[in-house]
This record gives sequence, structure tokens and C-alpha cells, in this order.
Amino acid sequence: METKLFNKNYLLIVFGNAVSAIGDVLYSVSIGYWVYETTGSTALMGLTSSISFFVVMFISPLAGSIIDKIDRKLVIVLMDVLRGLIMLGVSYLAFSQKLNVAMIIVTAFLCAMASVFFSPAISTALIDIIPHDDMVRGQSIQGTVTSLINLAGKAFSGALIVIFGVPLIILINGISYLLSAFSEMFINLSKTPRQNQKIDLKGLLRDLKEAAKSVYQNKYLRIFAFAAIVANFFGSGSGAMLLPLMLEKGFGVDYYGYITSIETLASLVIVMVLSVKKFKPKTRYYLMSMGFIGSSLAYILGYVSSHFSLMAISFFLGALLSGLGNALFNAALMLSLPQENRGAIIGFVQSASVGGQALSSVFYGIVGDIYPIVNIFVISSILMLIPLLMMCLNKNTYEFVLNH
Repeated sequence: METKLFNKNYLLIVFGNAVSAIGDVLYSVSIGYWVYETTGSTALMGLTSSISFFVVMFISPLAGSIIDKIDRKLVIVLMDVLRGLIMLGVSYLAFSQKLNVAMIIVTAFLCAMASVFFSPAISTALIDIIPHDDMVRGQSIQGTVTSLINLAGKAFSGALIVIFGVPLIILINGISYLLSAFSEMFINLSKTPRQNQKIDLKGLLRDLKEAAKSVYQNKYLRIFAFAAIVANFFGSGSGAMLLPLMLEKGFGVDYYGYITSIETLASLVIVMVLSVKKFKPKTRYYLMSMGFIGSSLAYILGYVSSHFSLMAISFFLGALLSGLGNALFNAALMLSLPQENRGAIIGFVQSASVGGQALSSVFYGIVGDIYPIVNIFVISSILMLIPLLMMCLNKNTYEFVLNH
């Protein structure tokens, strides 16, 4: 366990993620633009962006179990190298004008497969690299860097596409992955308790069963995982329905853009605050509880408001408090994972959460055609608050946060 936050391993991971994030954000915008310009189809745009969603849902539990049994550093480096080489190949096809939509879909699938192994490897590595009493600050600093890059990338991506063109943007993404892999080669990671164990399908299925059992038997993890999954179901689908809500209220598409920008700004503000301010355990508990309760109330006020200025203020406060609650909650969730099968549990919880997001999007889409969207948003916010209140008011949650 490292004794200080800004150790060599942490800085290398933050740098590597920052470099690859630059290429990622530019690629995601440019490839969407390329698909739409080439085909004129929004459905194909949606397909290319949703592939990773389904890969995560179905592959994460098995990928997490595999990560527990192999060298995490090797996975981290190889997955970035693989994605870098794929992007170099795609850029070559784009430069030679041989690129087509089928190739983009295959590329999206391959990169999603690499990401589904990369993600639990990085997540479990950070638990070992960041001092446990600095987990919130460590995750927030990484989140701040990524958020700043996303904001800048989205702001300038259109101009960069016009200046450099899509093929060069894809090439930059490939180079960014390789640079990230190079920096990650110098990371030092300890072995996991299950490293070098045999990997087979029977064993992976057994690990998945053990992960689910571990979640149920661990009194802390059971509370955190249940709250995350249920809250995701009731809350995540609202993002896809925000534009219809704005239109239902009589606001235009431009106002939708303002609201999403306001939420992004609020999220960035809170991760920046948490990245420089270290709170005592008792304070973290109360801030987490206040964040979840306050964000729900702020969003409800925004949903029912007919004035854009009040709606904007409410959404800013809602996103700010939600970011506060989620940052502190995620740190607690990571610290509650047992060391021997962290990867498998992360994969299991991630898969369940993503599945909840999928069902949430379908649920919102169906009931949105039947009932006024504002009513759905208010009711879902109240229902989402129930598991979060159950978690925050549970004495085991209070006990865990105070001791970590």
C-alpha cells in the first residue's frame, strides 16, 4: 500500500489515461460525424455507440474474473497497444478511402472488448496504488483531468475535424493509445491473491457465482451494490429523455445544450473541489448523504419548473450534489471490495448496473409515450431516493465510512 497519493504509479496512470482520453474524445466525435456524413443514418450512429454498452453488459463478469488471475500490468499495457494498433489500421483505411461502416462496427466491437478488460484492471490497480484514506481525492483528481479533456475536446473537435480531417484524427487517437501504453510500462503492481490460477470456463462461472455470493454476504458491499443497481435503474434513463422533457416544456434544442453544459460544469466543479480538499471520514458520510438527498430534491424542482433560469439553477445544484454523493459513494464501494476477487465483483456489479441502465432507457421510452414526461421524472427521482436513503441511514454504512 502506497503511503502518499502522488506516487510514481498513480502519476503514470493519470498521465496515461489523460493521453488516451484526448484521442478518445476526438475519435468519438469524428467517427460519429464520418458515419452520419457517409450514410445519413442516425440509427447507424446509435449502433456504433451502443456496441460497447452490450459488450460491457455481457462480458464484464467474465472479464473481471480473468483479471483476478493474470498480470494486471500486462493487461493494461496490451489493451492500450491493441487499441492503438487498431486505430492506426483504421486511419490507414480512412486515408486510402477504403473505410466503410462495417469496418467501423467491427472496430467498435474490438475496442469495446479491449476496454472491458482494461477497465477492471485499472480499477483494481488504483485500489492498491491510492492510499485508502485518500481514495476520494485520488479518484477526483483523475476525474478532473478526464473531465477537462472531455470539455476541451468536445469544444474544439468540430474545428479540428475541419482543419485536419477525420483520418488524421483517427491517427492521433492511435498514437495516443501507444503513448499511454508506453507510460504504463513503468508502473509497478503487486500480484493479486489469485494470480496465475488456471483459467477455464467452468472456473470463470464458479468465480461469477462466488462474486454474487460475496456481494450478498458482505454486509457493506451488499448495501452499496444494491443501492447502485436500483438507483441506476430509476435514474439513468432520464438522460435519454431530457431532450423530450425540454421540448415538452416549450424550450428549443439550444436550451437542451445549455442544460447539459450546466450539468457538465457542475460535475467538473465538484470533482475539482474534491481533488484538492481532503475530508474526515465523518464529514464524508454526511456529505454523501446530503449529496444524494439534496440532488434529488434539486432535480425535482428543476423538472417541475416552467422558467428556464430556475430550471438551470436547480440542474446545476442537482448535478453538483449528485457528483458529490457519487464521488464519495464510489470511493466507499471500491474500498469495500475483498482483495481476492475484486475484478470479478467489479465485473458483476458493472454488468448489473449497465443492465439496469438498459432497462431504465427502455422503461423511460415506453412510459414516456403514455404519461407526461415531467411526472415520470419526478416519480423516478423519488423512487431512486429510496434505496439511497436506505443506504445512508443504515448503521453499517456509517460504520464503514468512519473506519475507511
